Amino acid sequence: MSFQRFLIKRTAIAAMLTLISVSVIFASLRLLPSDPFSGLVASGALTAEQVTQLREMYGLDEPIYVQYLKYVRNLFTLQFGISLTQQRPVGEIIIPALMNTLVLLLPALVVTAVVSSVAGMYAGWNRGSKFEQAGIVVTTFFRASPIFVTGILLLIVFSYGLNWLPAFGMRSPMANPQGYAQTYLSVDFLKHYILPFTATVLFYSGDFLMLARNSVVERKGSEFLMLHRAKGLSEMKQLARAGRNSLLPLVTYFALRTGMLFQGVITLEVVFAWPGIGRALVQAILNQDYPTVQAAVFIMALAVIVMNLTADIAYAKLDPTIKAGDV
Repeated sequence: MSFQRFLIKRTAIAAMLTLISVSVIFASLRLLPSDPFSGLVASGALTAEQVTQLREMYGLDEPIYVQYLKYVRNLFTLQFGISLTQQRPVGEIIIPALMNTLVLLLPALVVTAVVSSVAGMYAGWNRGSKFEQAGIVVTTFFRASPIFVTGILLLIVFSYGLNWLPAFGMRSPMANPQGYAQTYLSVDFLKHYILPFTATVLFYSGDFLMLARNSVVERKGSEFLMLHRAKGLSEMKQLARAGRNSLLPLVTYFALRTGMLFQGVITLEVVFAWPGIGRALVQAILNQDYPTVQAAVFIMALAVIVMNLTADIAYAKLDPTIKAGDV
């Protein structure tokens, strides 16, 4: 199978999965036993007539299929609607929250992938060493612990115990940053950034370390390394060649993990009160804010689908046999 056909097929599958995800999101919210305005009537905040007007305003009185078609059209044109609780465009809520999440997750994932992969390759090359044993024990411990537990432990030690770092939020209450530089590069931001960043690195380091270690262990006795050894190459050069041949699973796993990170970020952002998309989703669910929930879940689902597609393409590019077999 040619790479063009492979790419078309995978892209079509990704588009189909996106449509299925969108449909599931829509159906899940519409199957809830109550709508966003029912509680307002029960509490006396609004009259039944006012609720009827609100339902008409947001199109909730229209037939389900009409709501669905409008919903799909709006999502794919990035028109997320108006928040039911904050009465402002959902994009103004979701986009800054998404930016905050990416600022937290992407640097953490890159650092984790690079450092842990190098450490894993070294551990695999020196199998049975104390470095390998210590690396496996430490990373397995943090990987086995839920990420929110790691976050809470860091808060207990460094915020409440030693009082070195702030516990919550992305900046101090009195901070009023102007522009991206002051928002994401200030000393105040970096102090708030250290603990959630560390929790993310500790939690995901085990995956990359073990994957790199196992790949090097499998290749250490291979014929091409025996040939390099016979040629008199140094240990470091042999390790470099073994590591280079171990990059395929690491690259594809990095792409997959980037998409899946959005699942773990919800609890992490709640623990640290980080104003990201996960925390915005939790607040929207509690408030039954349909448009915000739909937009946040759609972005998270789209990230997973896009990164899975990226992993497929990376695999096909790095290993041409994948295209032929279309695994």
